[in-house]
Amino acid sequence: MNENFDITTIEETIRTAVRELGVSDKVYVNRPKAVSESVADFVVVKVTGRVNDLNAFATCSISISLFAKNVNNIKNGKKLSSMQQKLNGLSGKQGKLLLDLHPQCIGDTPDDFGFYARVILFNNTTI
Repeated sequence: MNENFDITTIEETIRTAVRELGVSDKVYVNRPKAVSESVADFVVVKVTGRVNDLNAFATCSISISLFAKNVNNIKNGKKLSSMQQKLNGLSGKQGKLLLDLHPQCIGDTPDDFGFYARVILFNNTTI
C-alpha cells in the first residue's frame, strides 16, 4: 500500500486544516472518554471505513464530528451551526487530499455525556 494512503496521515492532514479554521481548539482522532468541565466544544476527525488503494490514487470517507456542550441540558444548536459554518472555509485540496466540496450532514445526536454531535461526511480522493 502506498504510504500516502496511510490513515494517520490522512487524519492528521484534516485535523490540521480544521484547527487552522478555528472550528475548535480541541481536535481529536477519536472520541475522548472524558473531557474537563471547562470544555465547551471539540471536534473528532477520522477516516470512516476503509481506504481503497487504486494504485495511482485512493478513496475513502472522512467524518468530521462537531461536539457542542449542552446549555441547561438542551442542545446548543447555535454553537453547532457556528462550528459547521467555519468548516465552509475548508478547501477542496489539502496537501495530497482532494475533498468532495458537497459533504453530507448527519443530523444532531445526543452523546449521553452532555454534548450533541453533528457529523459532516466528506468523500476523499488521495493522490
